[in-house]
Amino acid sequence: MGITWSPAATDDFLSILKKVEELFGKMIAIKVSNKIQLHIGLLSSFPQIGVRDAIFSTADRDVRYLINTPNLIYYAIEQEEIYIISICDSRQSPETIRQRISELLRQYK
Repeated sequence: MGITWSPAATDDFLSILKKVEELFGKMIAIKVSNKIQLHIGLLSSFPQIGVRDAIFSTADRDVRYLINTPNLIYYAIEQEEIYIISICDSRQSPETIRQRISELLRQYK
């Protein structure tokens, strides 16, 4: 399966790395980058590995998330494509995360 990153997910990823580097240094930012990329890379072989989000999933689109502490990697599976929607900080309120994912999915359609 192919993996496509949304512009929002790319921005999230770069923002996370910048913040981690500012707080903890370049080496930790590299480790965080590698960990996120490893998890996303697993999706090609194991697209169902994430937790299904029943709120956003439909008959045509399976929306899931991977727990990559402290982040949640939201993605959608449609046909033979995996679409990385967003990388959210799990320490945000669930409502904030739901609103963001809902907004991004509306843009994706």
